[in-house]
Amino acid sequence: SGFDCPRDVAFHPTPGMHLGIHAEGRDFFPDEGEEAWVLNGYNHSVSIVASLGTDRQTTISRRDRGYYHYMINATALAFNMVQNSGRRPDRDGFNYWGVCNDNRNTYMEAKEPNYFMGPTLYNSDPNNFNLVNRLGEVCADDEECFFLHSDMLHESPACIGIAHDPETVSAYGNVYWAFDSTGNQKEGQLVRFDFSQPHGPGSMDHSVAAIRRFPQITLARGEDGVHAGMVVHPERRELFVAEPGANQITVVNVNSGTFARTAREEYPIYSNALPSFEYSIYECADKRVFATGIDTPTGLAISPDGKRLFVAERASGDILVYEIATASLLTRINTGLEKIGGMAFSPVSEQLHFVDENTNTLYAVTAEKECSKPFESRVSSSFEQEVIKAKEVVGSSFSLYHDYTCVADPVVPDAAFFDQVHTDTGYASIDPNVQADMTGMDPTAALLVNRTDCGYTSELNFDALLLGGYYCHRCLPGRQGAECDAGGSCTNIQWIGYTCDNEFIFVSSDDGRTVEMQYPNKTVVDPSAITLSRDMTYRFTIRGKDLEACATHKGGTNLGCASNGPLFVVVDSETSPMINLQVGS
Repeated sequence: SGFDCPRDVAFHPTPGMHLGIHAEGRDFFPDEGEEAWVLNGYNHSVSIVASLGTDRQTTISRRDRGYYHYMINATALAFNMVQNSGRRPDRDGFNYWGVCNDNRNTYMEAKEPNYFMGPTLYNSDPNNFNLVNRLGEVCADDEECFFLHSDMLHESPACIGIAHDPETVSAYGNVYWAFDSTGNQKEGQLVRFDFSQPHGPGSMDHSVAAIRRFPQITLARGEDGVHAGMVVHPERRELFVAEPGANQITVVNVNSGTFARTAREEYPIYSNALPSFEYSIYECADKRVFATGIDTPTGLAISPDGKRLFVAERASGDILVYEIATASLLTRINTGLEKIGGMAFSPVSEQLHFVDENTNTLYAVTAEKECSKPFESRVSSSFEQEVIKAKEVVGSSFSLYHDYTCVADPVVPDAAFFDQVHTDTGYASIDPNVQADMTGMDPTAALLVNRTDCGYTSELNFDALLLGGYYCHRCLPGRQGAECDAGGSCTNIQWIGYTCDNEFIFVSSDDGRTVEMQYPNKTVVDPSAITLSRDMTYRFTIRGKDLEACATHKGGTNLGCASNGPLFVVVDSETSPMINLQVGS
């Protein structure tokens, strides 16, 4: 419990890979229990529940330094769970994960929507700058860490559902399906994202990707922030999509569909202008309605044996169980809750888990007793035999639901549902260096440092701030966009990160005989020269073997101690004028 409006839950395929045995001054035990990742909609973060279901269970939360764009109101999360895909290790998206953001790029309502928004891809491996500190450096195990995205594509604003495709054909395995609830601004649509070769942390290059938009597969969203479950059946190659606004589950054959035309004219908001960036309209995909009459379906999960689909019915608080082969409703599980959302089966214990927004809790479904009368399949054996015969005659293209009269329309209509918002920020540039690593960034970005036109309808495009390397800027939301501890102010280090004026580090020498106090940028500081401010929380990171620090005031009143991690000292009206910090072995 203790989450902040949890929207979705997914299980990490390699527990302990991301956290290790020590992170942010805390110990973890990756060999005990499983690892659930819970997506929080209200504070735009992920809570990692380590050693789930054991005595060692503990939770740590993390987010992106640019959460107001990359994880804003995140509503769905999906891992690449495909191990041993046959891909080269350096080209395998195993352990990557993606999030969908239910936002039209408003920077936490600080800016009018420009619709330049879509799924964000991350690599959960903490190495290679996938996890960084405030300054964008490799995160040490004693300091606060932030996700650094591997890629982001911008063709599905107000995305409320995402599912990884477990295919093994693409080069990198980074194919995700998304519920674009904005669509053509009248109805939502299905979009397939192949991140292909992610640009990697620290880059903005979106020139290599392939996006397929399916405007004939219309989708209906629910209320703001309501999760739409999506899951791909690995054997049947079918995508199940919950439509909260239509009270139904839709099924799509993910191997179907025909290229019709480019999408750039009708949907002119896209991530890159180079020809290597593919953005296409696909039509004539196989689709059908799987189940109707579900009062606001949200989370979806397929049973480990692949035979049953579990559906969270948000309005009733029930979990509905269907046989996949026949779409027959088998049973209901009453949870007694009011806002259930995302669901997932834990890969080891094979136990169903789901989140509830009202109680801010992750729940597990447990069997009260052994099932004495298991459900029998309702599939007709004679029907199955006839399907097999049909496939032998027609071939692999046979489908019970294909519209054989459908013909893809190659004509590009003289219409556009959006206006391209990036004509002069770098995203629309045909120069690949503009979106490359920080050495190739647009040099005009330096001119943005003094911009003060931060208004809701001002000409300043906030996306240009991110492209220009601003993590701390007066126009960014919150405390200038940065995540300093309470009361702190940030200073931007362009294209790298930022520092906070309420953060210090104590570092012991290699021989352990001396201790230095430093700013986060490694500058040595004299402790006696520091004047602390009231109504401020100070972070003192204690770094060094066997090094410990304790803070006291008022003649010895203890303010806390820490070792190999952060010591937080809150300075308020009750704090005495002098604080003593004792640091040593």
